[in-house]
Amino acid sequence: MTTERPLADVLEEHHNAKKTGAFYISVAQTSENLIRIYIDQGESRHISYGSAKGRECLDILDCYDLDKVIYFEGLKAPSVSMDLPKTPEIIAAIRRRGVKIKMV
Repeated sequence: MTTERPLADVLEEHHNAKKTGAFYISVAQTSENLIRIYIDQGESRHISYGSAKGRECLDILDCYDLDKVIYFEGLKAPSVSMDLPKTPEIIAAIRRRGVKIKMV
């Protein structure tokens, strides 16, 4: 069963629970790329979409309608995005944008 939820709520729950893993999010517009958000102990470590990484990726999220998300427990980030704001700031920005995703 698929349920639609605010992405900020999902990220906040994983942040508070100090989980490690990765969210792979499809884009509603036709795209072969996935938005990938990696967390380690609840903290955002790496965000990418195609060739965009880190803050650049956060800035373009407003341009897309997100669709389905799959969470991979325990998956580690391939690298660390050094230019990311702190996780609570990322969650607040996504909350302001009202981004929703479908959990599968």
